[in-house]
Amino acid sequence: MADYYTLLTNAGIAYETACKAAGVPIKLSQISVGDGGGAVYNPAATATALKREVWRGPLNALFQDEKNPSWLLAEVTIPPEEGGWYVREAGLWTDTGILYAIVKYPESFKPVLATSGSGKEFYIRSIFETSNASLVTLLIDDTVVKASRAWVMGYLADELAKLDGKPSVRVVATGNIVLNSAQQIDGVAVVSGQRVLVAGQATAKDNGIYVTANGDWVRSVDSNTSAKVTPGLTVMVEEGTANGDSLWHLVTNGPITLGTTALSFEMLAGRTGIQAGTYKSLTVDKYGRAIAGTNPETLAGFGIKDTYTKPEIEALIAQASALPVGAVVAFPKTAVPPGFLEIDGSVKSIATYPDLFAYLGTTFNTGGEGAGNFRLPESRGEFLRGWDHGRGVDPGRVLGSYQVDEFKKHRHPQYEYDTGNNTPIHDGSFAYDLNANTTIGYDRTALIGYAGGSETRPRNVAVMWCIKAWNAPINQGNIDIAALVLEMQHQRPMEPGWQTFSAPGVSNFTVPQGTKPDSVFDVEVWGGGGGGAGGSNGAAAGGGGGGGGYSYKRLTGLAAGTVIKVTVGAGGAAGAWGYPGGTGGTSSFDTYCSATGGGAGQVVSGGGPGSLGGLGAGGDLNFSGDCGEPSEVTVGGGGGMAARGAGGGLSGWAAAGGAGFAPGGGGGGGDGPSYAGGVGAAGMVVIKWR
Repeated sequence: MADYYTLLTNAGIAYETACKAAGVPIKLSQISVGDGGGAVYNPAATATALKREVWRGPLNALFQDEKNPSWLLAEVTIPPEEGGWYVREAGLWTDTGILYAIVKYPESFKPVLATSGSGKEFYIRSIFETSNASLVTLLIDDTVVKASRAWVMGYLADELAKLDGKPSVRVVATGNIVLNSAQQIDGVAVVSGQRVLVAGQATAKDNGIYVTANGDWVRSVDSNTSAKVTPGLTVMVEEGTANGDSLWHLVTNGPITLGTTALSFEMLAGRTGIQAGTYKSLTVDKYGRAIAGTNPETLAGFGIKDTYTKPEIEALIAQASALPVGAVVAFPKTAVPPGFLEIDGSVKSIATYPDLFAYLGTTFNTGGEGAGNFRLPESRGEFLRGWDHGRGVDPGRVLGSYQVDEFKKHRHPQYEYDTGNNTPIHDGSFAYDLNANTTIGYDRTALIGYAGGSETRPRNVAVMWCIKAWNAPINQGNIDIAALVLEMQHQRPMEPGWQTFSAPGVSNFTVPQGTKPDSVFDVEVWGGGGGGAGGSNGAAAGGGGGGGGYSYKRLTGLAAGTVIKVTVGAGGAAGAWGYPGGTGGTSSFDTYCSATGGGAGQVVSGGGPGSLGGLGAGGDLNFSGDCGEPSEVTVGGGGGMAARGAGGGLSGWAAAGGAGFAPGGGGGGGDGPSYAGGVGAAGMVVIKWR
């Protein structure tokens, strides 16, 4: 037999048998310890009490052994205030007072603080075997019992499961998956018994932490009740191609009812695939994770907008001036220095030169500047004079006002030379006898003949007067570069060019790139010439067709890229012998201007009349084409000339009428008998720009 052991007593076995027969549980309630009567002994199953009991108390715990289900473990703690004796024996008691089991215990002294000078809690554990452990029940007094280690561990595990922090999962599923059997998730082969964070289910109430199985998955024990799934639940993901080594948390607000409330998980932190030191500037998401980056080389690249760039600083250093905006300086060359404008009376944009406008305002405006503009003073060919400002030398002047030239009043004495004597000629009316036959009269003031130039001036050197307009070409408030670029584009002259449309029909003209608001387009339009009539017999030659009309239009303000419809009228058809010619077609430049075609030549016995010329319309200048010449008995009439064009077709003389030439020329009439008329020349549209 072992040195230390536990025996069920005969009385205990009988009690257990009776309980089994009655189908009631075995109820154990107390444990007692004794000193064995002062010596160690071997207890027997026949015992009904301890040899000498020294202390008795309620059981703290009674539970099955994990590896041996038929073993029961009974535990009790003896308080510090009890003791002063040895423990050599122990007994387990039923609720009816029967000694159920007796224990041979290793001899141990239990001190008591009051008499021994020290004290300690004394822990007793007894292991005994029963044929049916499930029948044994622990009866405890809640007011005195102490928690066992197993109960405490179970309680702690349950409470820890209610905290936000959860043990890690192997992988996270961010898409909808079947919660059943082994499968591949984020590059990881998941097998039975592994923890998985399910975060992308189509039905969000099914999201959460699961333990995989060969059948249906179940929620993990630390997240299988509403109390354990709290807002802010946090869990680490161990593996995964995309989401390994990441931290996830539940962003759903409470209250949460598991299986009903939609659960939303988001990555709180994790690897992004961006190596440290790869970028100088990073783009982060709302959790501070780097999601993109750049390597800027400028301050602007770092998003710093309240400082100057290197070129701007260089420009400031190179062009900085102590002169304030509005200062007037003379320069001996035609090149205007940076920061200045020539004082030439020109109109400038307020948006382009805000500082200069703030100084000048509308002082020199004359009324034609247009909205958003102001005018500079005029200095070309002028001397600058200091403002009188109350001194009285040049009174009544307004600062910046213009003053015409003037010669200070004075007088010149005048002498008449006669036989060596000087005689002054005074103001007033008088008569002076030069000789006996001639008298010269003067009235009021003596006049002297013209001599000299067109103005009175001192010796001088020509300079270009300029005004300080800005201090540096930068965007920090001195001048708007974008507006300046636009202004310079407007100032740069347009490349001149032209385009001719001479083929009858409809075409399109596209306003050239580089067109400025002040670009000029000169448009000329000729209508088609009328066709000459054909002669019918010896006494009926055909009349000439009329010349096409003409229109000229000057246009400005066309926008680059605008498409404008162009129509070129065809020349009138030649009349067959004995028939009139055709009318010339109308030419036009969209709705801006147009010119009708010349009239058709007619054939009449004894001499056909010439037809009327076409008319211009809508232009700044509008002319009609010349009339076609009438026929003379058997001689066809000549075609009419178009304005700014050559003549029409020649008349027939024992021949067909000549075709019109140059734009809009009328066709000549055919001779009689039996000669056809000439075809009219097509119209034309010419656009020139500069």
